[in-house]
Amino acid sequence: MSGQQIKKLKSKTQIDRVFKRGRTVKSGVLAMHYIEKDCEQNYVHIGVGVPKRFVLLACRRNRIKRQIRAVIQQQQKEVFEVLHPGYYMILYKGRVVADTDDLFTSLRGLMRNLSS
Repeated sequence: MSGQQIKKLKSKTQIDRVFKRGRTVKSGVLAMHYIEKDCEQNYVHIGVGVPKRFVLLACRRNRIKRQIRAVIQQQQKEVFEVLHPGYYMILYKGRVVADTDDLFTSLRGLMRNLSS
């Protein structure tokens, strides 16, 4: 995997920059805002968010975030093939609680849309 690592996108300033200056790709119940940066570091910073507007209960929001992170870990090889070092914020846009298969196909669609 050429020394790449996935790190969490935690900084509020970086997240704000991704939303203000970044580009957007959508697929299924997921949307990805991203900024690809040219830097010497080989890190892919990924953040996951579920807006309160779509899922009211915190326990359900947290469950969806865990599911999305698990799908990213399962698809780690494909993630490194498609995503360049930079900042990525993945948002859940569904109204009902999604199962893992929906998240899996949506993430695959995001990767396909991003690579084209």
